[in-house]
Amino acid sequence: MAFFRTCDGIGRRDVLKAGVVGGTGLTLASFAQLTSASHVNPNAKAKAAIFVNLNGGPSHMDTFDLKPDAPSEYRGEFNPIQTCLPGVTISEHLPNTATCMDKFTLLRGVTHSVAAHDLGTRY
Repeated sequence: MAFFRTCDGIGRRDVLKAGVVGGTGLTLASFAQLTSASHVNPNAKAKAAIFVNLNGGPSHMDTFDLKPDAPSEYRGEFNPIQTCLPGVTISEHLPNTATCMDKFTLLRGVTHSVAAHDLGTRY
């Protein structure tokens, strides 16, 4: 997938980064520190992505989004384990996945405004 820039030189990712920085309350200095500490390759040449949608599979709260600090009614019943990425945890039942978390991207902030799960999964 090619990454295109507008005439002004501002790309979609630049706008998203600015929104995330402002929305999370990060200062420019702290954002610069996080950016310099990351191991992201800005020149990545990915040609495709694999989207895995597990309809009827285990809940996100039991696999990738355990919320261990949330009240018991909101968190999954399984324990989190550390992955190969600092600060990223997943379910204790996914130890092999935990060792290769640096090889894929996990989206935990997806939302929709449709009151039907099936329609909310359309992209």
